[in-house]
Amino acid sequence: MSARRRVGIPRGRSISGAVRRGMWRQVFTAVSGYRVRGSAPYEAMVIVANHSSHADTPALLAAFPSPYKPVVVAADDYWFTGFWRRALLHVAIGAVPVRRSGGAYDDLVENAQKVLGTGSSLLIFPEGTRSRDGELGEFRSGALRIAKEFDVPLLPVALVGTRDLLPKGGKLNPGPIEVRLGEPIQPEDLVDGDMSPVVDQITDLLSRGDATAPDDPAWEALHRLMESKAGMGAAAAWGFAEAISWPVTAEMFLAIFAAAHPRKVLPAAGWLAVGSVAGVVFTAVCARDDRTPPAPLTTEGMRTTAAEHMAAGAAGIWRQALNGIPVKVYAAEAGRRRIPLGPLAAHALGARGARALALGAVVAGVSYRAQPLLRRAYRTYLGTSAVGYAAGLSLVIRRWR
Repeated sequence: MSARRRVGIPRGRSISGAVRRGMWRQVFTAVSGYRVRGSAPYEAMVIVANHSSHADTPALLAAFPSPYKPVVVAADDYWFTGFWRRALLHVAIGAVPVRRSGGAYDDLVENAQKVLGTGSSLLIFPEGTRSRDGELGEFRSGALRIAKEFDVPLLPVALVGTRDLLPKGGKLNPGPIEVRLGEPIQPEDLVDGDMSPVVDQITDLLSRGDATAPDDPAWEALHRLMESKAGMGAAAAWGFAEAISWPVTAEMFLAIFAAAHPRKVLPAAGWLAVGSVAGVVFTAVCARDDRTPPAPLTTEGMRTTAAEHMAAGAAGIWRQALNGIPVKVYAAEAGRRRIPLGPLAAHALGARGARALALGAVVAGVSYRAQPLLRRAYRTYLGTSAVGYAAGLSLVIRRWR
């Protein structure tokens, strides 16, 4: 049987690999900023990297899509000494143990068969231990021997910024991380015991400057939008639509769009109020002719309460600001009662403006403080905001049902 037959074919997407990769990407993006440079062939490989931090392994797991499912070799006398440590290591990074002395290579071969045999990639730190000063230590040749014995490529990788983030014996110090992928070295090009081609590649990759964190594409797009006149137009249109039929509250525009540009939050809040007043008047006019626009996600309880409040006249719309009932319900009731449009518009401007500016001030303050994080992880923020809004909306509907 040839050596190649001992290596499996990557099985496609792996749930555990995808979960670990996604989890660590989110962690690094939120804490410090994260970037991967370069690409790798889609096959089982031996991945070797410099080692100066406990953050190295998670950083590498986050770099490779789940079909690679890289599995790290970890010292059994350090990581596998207790039940809880073993369990945590298995869940967080899926490591396999290997001895650091006395039969270490035999252990390495045995575990390589388990990993490479399923088509996964084997991750090895050839220095054997973390560097304290960031300088490369001696590269042991076990990874090279494995690559030749299993007839798989060896991929050099440089980790930049992990030592600054979490140095050996030090404390967490947030800063950007880069994972720089080198050029794979084919097994036939490897020379027994000669790790210099690997060291040369990693040295070159490390020399290409400090790590930098990219801005989130969603943040970049929304920041540009809010910087332009179109951002204020979008705010007015959102407020107008919400006062007619759109089921997402006007202020969510501030949380979704304007939070990417804190200086534009309050101007956007003003245009939201202007658009909302126009929508209130439009809905009231439609309701006068019994042509009320659709009002999704509203209930009979909301309509009954709005009718009671608007019985007092245009000033009743102030009651809407804190009760969670959509303003379109109040606008429709105002139209059915034929409340004069001038007073209605004036009170709507006061009520809607006060609410928009108050919430805008909160969004502006929070987004200003959180801007470094939002620049790195705006898509995560949007997803979290969507889930939170959906949960809050369901509670409001349940309350008024």
